[in-house]
Formats: sequence, structure tokens, C-alpha cells
Amino acid sequence: MKTSVALCTFNGEKFLQEQLSSILLQSVSVNEIVVCDDGSTDQTFEILKNYQGKFPKLFRIYRNEKNLGYVLNFEKAMSLCSGEIIFLCDQDDVWDKDKVERTVQFFSEHQEVDLVAHNLKLLDASEKDTTFWDLKNFDSEKTNLSSEKLLEQILLNGNIFPGMSLAIRKSFLKNNLPLQKVDSIIIHDYEMVIKALKANKFAILNNVLGFYRQHESQSIGYKEKEKIMHENRSIQFFLLSNDLSRVKRYSEIFGLNRQIAHSFQKEIQRKYSLFLNQFPFAKRIWIDFKNRYYYKIIRF
Repeated sequence: MKTSVALCTFNGEKFLQEQLSSILLQSVSVNEIVVCDDGSTDQTFEILKNYQGKFPKLFRIYRNEKNLGYVLNFEKAMSLCSGEIIFLCDQDDVWDKDKVERTVQFFSEHQEVDLVAHNLKLLDASEKDTTFWDLKNFDSEKTNLSSEKLLEQILLNGNIFPGMSLAIRKSFLKNNLPLQKVDSIIIHDYEMVIKALKANKFAILNNVLGFYRQHESQSIGYKEKEKIMHENRSIQFFLLSNDLSRVKRYSEIFGLNRQIAHSFQKEIQRKYSLFLNQFPFAKRIWIDFKNRYYYKIIRF
């Protein structure tokens, strides 16, 4: 099977060469590397041109006239790939040397699968034994969950299969591009995982086949949200009520099973009742009133 890499770059000079080297050192070589640069102002484009000079038959490089942003740039890169299997690739991660070989073998053995995801190790010396799934509290022993259960999990808890861990059949992209781009949360990888799960064409390789470079901003954002939710239960239910509205909207947009949103609603109701029932009656009424009108928590 012919393979393509869809690589998006933007001011990635610091780590780009390490990523490109890991692709070039694969045990089974890819057939093309399609790069869409989103108007880098550092040495990124010069680095890319240097690699293209060394491997002119392998690299196809495009430079956007104006900055498209992360999602549109990946949409463009994917659409330009000609391979039957397309690997999504960020500019600052690293591939395991067997990533292409194992993934292509899996696709060959599972013709019914259109999208495959694998686990990642964190590129952080302080967390060298931690995987991306550990970070997202996803139990790797549960990789045999049904598509419906996985879909429910990513809708309620966020995407646990980032783009750098995905490989996609070209035929799947033909049926799903252009992307719907419903909001800033459902970016390109999240949308494709949802659609593949809905069609029962998604599979998980329970292997670490790459290394994920965790950015400081991501870590801080995650910890800050956890701190807020721990310190103020009312804010926690405000966030959950927003999540419920979001899940209902996604179910409508993507034509998903409405039971997912219904089950989520029942679970929030149960937790909210337990929260209120710990207070005396008068205080319970006041807290509930404050939550409805101050925090704008919807009625579950």
C-alpha cells in the first residue's frame, strides 16, 4: 500500500529536524511526505527546502500565501496526499521506527478499518514512563471497547486519540472532506475519530508507536481547570451543564445515538442531587437558587 505523511508546520525550527529524521528512519519507508507550511517566519521553510533538495522524490512542500490556522492547514495537507494510507504528523513529535510497518500491516489485515490510533510516550524527562493515554486517564486494557462506548467516552471526556497518533485510509477522507468544523473544540482529528466510530470503522493499536511532546501551556491549562473544579463544586456543575449542552449539540450535528446525551444527563442529575442533599433544607434551596441564577446552571 502506498503511504503518505500529512505534515503541517508553523515556526517549528526547534524540533522539526528530529521529527523528519524519525520519519526517514522508518523500518518501512513512506512513499511521500506532503508538507503544508502555514507562513513560518523562522527557519522552518529553509529546513524543509533543504530536506527536499536531498530527497526530491519524497518531499512535496507547499507554502500558504496566508495563514490558514491549524485545522484548515491539516485539511489542505490531507487533501493533497495521494497515498492509500495517510499518516497525520505534527512538527514537534517523534515516530517510533516501527510505526509505519505496524500500522500498514494492521490495515492490511483489517480491511474493514478506515482509521487507526496508537498510544504515545511523553517526551518529557520527568514523565518518561507516562503515556498519552495515562495523561488522559484512558485504560489501555479497555482498547477492545465497542465503538459506541468509545464514542461515549470521547464525547464526555474529550478526544484521547490526537492527530499524531492517527493513520487514515484515503477512501475515508474522500467521503469526509471538507471537514464540518463545528466549533473550536471539534478540530480535524476529533471530528474524524467521531465519524469513524459512528461508522464502526475505527480501531486501536495497543502499542506505543510515537513520542508526544507535551507543551507547558497544555499542562498548565489542564491543571488549572482541575484546580477550579476541585475548589468550587458549583463551578464544576456549571462546566458539566455546559458539557451536556455540547454533547446534545454534537449528537444532533453528527447524527449520533441520543442515548449518550441522555445517560450523561442522568449521571449529572444523580451527582447534583447528592451534592445538594448534604446541606440542610433551607441552605439547599439557597444553593440551588444561586446555582440557577448566578452560575447559570441549566436544569438537568
